[in-house]
Order: sequence, then structure tokens, then C-alpha cells
Amino acid sequence: MIRFPTEIEFLDKKIQGFYPGLVILQEVVGAGGREFALTYLMNNLKNNLNIKYIAITKTSEEVKREINLTFSESRSQELADRIDIQSIAETYFRESIVPLRWITDKKLGIKELKGTDNILTLLVDIFENCENESIVFLDSITDLARIAKDKIKWNDLIDLIKGLKKLCIKKDILLLSLLTAGSVEKEKEEELLDQGDGVLVFEWSIKDEAIYRWLYFRKFIGILPMLEREGIIKYSVKIDPERGFTVSKLVRVI
Repeated sequence: MIRFPTEIEFLDKKIQGFYPGLVILQEVVGAGGREFALTYLMNNLKNNLNIKYIAITKTSEEVKREINLTFSESRSQELADRIDIQSIAETYFRESIVPLRWITDKKLGIKELKGTDNILTLLVDIFENCENESIVFLDSITDLARIAKDKIKWNDLIDLIKGLKKLCIKKDILLLSLLTAGSVEKEKEEELLDQGDGVLVFEWSIKDEAIYRWLYFRKFIGILPMLEREGIIKYSVKIDPERGFTVSKLVRVI
């Protein structure tokens, strides 16, 4: 079975990478989930995989800016140049209070201004055209859950996520997607997390006037049993401008 290495030594030494499918990164804001996803993409550039970033509300320019501010100049430029960035921000904001001239500088015709594209069908088209054995970062499930309150049906969103997972397994695609912790009601959050093959939780805490960031595996088919056998509870993580997301130590049960 194909695996996609994280190229983070502490992790790959135990799990040898992630299987194709859907992995949800549940992040307390600022805890490192986004940096983990970007580092995953950056580290796999050398493996010559097709790498795609799908932005729901960010423009391509915003994504590149984020990458440039996350990593050193040499690493960020390589990632920004080589990944395939697809933004559907125009569709997302078309029926909102935000003027489209804030989103794009290009001249929009009647077709674009009065388009009937549904975000979910647009995502289906994008994933249909993804290459086999790709790594895709969907930023983010949180944005999709937000519009499920008034613009799309919640059941349609869940069905889409179920379908995306099936497609990713069929085409050997690893799909990483962010979910901001506490952004939806508890029962809906649990329903979203239930769709993933894996759920990685990113949290942070303050102790002795220092900030500590933690990663633990809440769920992961084929990987969680290995971590349980090793007695690994969680990982202490740091964000480095050159290497991105790094693991500094792990916590075990002896």
C-alpha cells in the first residue's frame, strides 16, 4: 500500500507516512495545524509528487503570502513556485456582502458576476481532475461548514466529504484539511471528524511563561495501533522558519 512520508523524522520513524485518504487536522487557532500541512507539502517537493493547494476563501496571492511568511525565503519560494494553487474565493464571496473587486483585479463579465456554480460542485470538478498519487491540502473544512448554515445543506456537505474520501482512496490521493476546533456545534464537529481516516489534534498551552504546542493522534486507521503499542501519547512541536513544523520530543506512557 502506498504511503506519503511526512519527512518529519520523529513521525516517519514510527508511522512511515500517511496512507491515501482523508486526514483532518483539528487545530486550536495558532497551535500549528496549518504549518503542519504546509510543511508536509514542502517536504514532499523532492518526491516529485503532484501537490495541490485548494483555497476556499483565500486568493492565490494570499496563499503565496502565507507561505512566504511561514518559511525562510529559499524554502518558501520553492513551494510557492511548484505547487498548484486553486482558489475558489470568487465563487465563495459572489453572494456575500464583500465586493468582488476586493477579491480579484480581473474584469468580471456577466457570466462570472451572475454565475450559478455551487461551491460543492466546483470542488467535485477540481478533485475529478486531480492526478493519481497526489497530495492535496483543502483550506478549509471550517469555511465549508460555515456556509452550510445558510447557503448549502449540511447533509450535502457531509455527503461530499464522504465522496471525496472514497475518490482519494480510489486514486491514491492524500487529502489534508483543516478544521478549526470549536467552530461548529459539538455534534456537527463529531460528525465531521468521523469522516476522516485520520484526525490529528493540534493544541497549545502556556506554562512557566512559555508557549507549548502539542500534537496527538485522536484517530488514524492503520497507524493508531502502532502508536498505542509504543505507548506514545503526544508530540511536543515547534515551528522553525527553515524546516517548518518540527517535532522536538514525544511523551510516552512507561
